[in-house]
Amino acid sequence: MRVVKSVPVEDFEFRGSIKDSDVTRMIRAFAEDPHVHENEAEALLRLNRSCPIQAPSWSGFLVEVIADYILNQSGPEGYITSEKSRWLIGKLATDGWIANRAEFDLLVSILGKARWFPLSLATFALDQVAGAVIHGYGPLRNGQGYGQLGAVPGSIGEGEIALLRTILNAFGGDSALPLTRAEMEILIGVNKAIAGRQVPAAWTDLFAKAIANVILSEHGYSVPPRSVALRPRVAAEPPAALDEQVALSLGTLRFDYHSQSVEERALARLERQRIEIVTGESIVTEDAGWFSDLVFSRLSRAPIEAAVMDHLSRECLIGEDWEIQRVVARGGWAA
Repeated sequence: MRVVKSVPVEDFEFRGSIKDSDVTRMIRAFAEDPHVHENEAEALLRLNRSCPIQAPSWSGFLVEVIADYILNQSGPEGYITSEKSRWLIGKLATDGWIANRAEFDLLVSILGKARWFPLSLATFALDQVAGAVIHGYGPLRNGQGYGQLGAVPGSIGEGEIALLRTILNAFGGDSALPLTRAEMEILIGVNKAIAGRQVPAAWTDLFAKAIANVILSEHGYSVPPRSVALRPRVAAEPPAALDEQVALSLGTLRFDYHSQSVEERALARLERQRIEIVTGESIVTEDAGWFSDLVFSRLSRAPIEAAVMDHLSRECLIGEDWEIQRVVARGGWAA
């Protein structure tokens, strides 16, 4: 019989449900012996998947125990290493997809508790949301999603936007870390999938701020923590015109960003190296200007991209001849 801290969890699996009284028994058992063994963490995750009927108290208990196992039971405390990340993905995912919303909520909760974790774990979580938006499947759709528009591929809801923002903020933590190429490519894919549809103003706000974050970083600005760079704009009704929405979303850039000094550049590099050492996974440093090159290599820009660039030019945060300079620098036509 499978047991966890002397509690026969096999009985719960047999009946396919977890009651509040079951959770109470396990809370008492873990209070007596707080150390979480790997086989116990695995048993609880199996129990979560095999019991579709769950008491309200179960979710919070599961998050607390699994988070404690990953973040506190082995060093470095408070961080998720690449080894821990692989273990977690392996327990939650089948063919790259998390089985259900409860397990996705578990992942997001753990990311929110960690100080740092590997970029691959962040992109894994972002991909779960992107899969719901782009393809209409995954843990957030199939009748159990956050999206307000059902399971229609190419649609995005307020809840899914909030999740993307939460995951992006969690990876940055307290560090002033610009959005990475891996993260931006997921956001670009989402934006492409929802093109031509009416989308919530929250998406325009998030994507515009993400674009500005990367572009200003490329132009030598010191970026703020992501909780500042991506904080949602609160407004009762957004303006109808896209450029007006973008202008309102980016209205605090001059307060949030400033030209990066040599010392700040060195400190930012050291901070990235610290994250890489602790998590055991590299944060790939792209060539300077990768996002600009990506945008200018296309025949046309996405409307939000164009609106952000126009806004940054008007505000003199980037040069008016920026596009010409980039074409010339890459061996294109001369002015």
